[in-house]
Amino acid sequence: MTGDDCASALSRLYEFLDQELESADADEIRHHLAACEPCLDTFDAEEALKRLVRRGCSGEAAPEHLRAKVLSVIQRSVTVEVRKI
Repeated sequence: MTGDDCASALSRLYEFLDQELESADADEIRHHLAACEPCLDTFDAEEALKRLVRRGCSGEAAPEHLRAKVLSVIQRSVTVEVRKI
């Protein structure tokens, strides 16, 4: 494994954990994790953290004012760059 392989796999780790990748991309990461113990350790830790957060936060919805504030910040922070060719 090269550092580039690890960087690529880890940069898409959250998408992999959330099952947001195309099957070919998920297979690529799955294959990398099977062959790379340091990345597998990172995956295991992130997966455990995600389970812990899910368990601690399930059943409670955020107050509406907090949801509105978070959405407002997200909307303001999205930047779209348009380039003329």
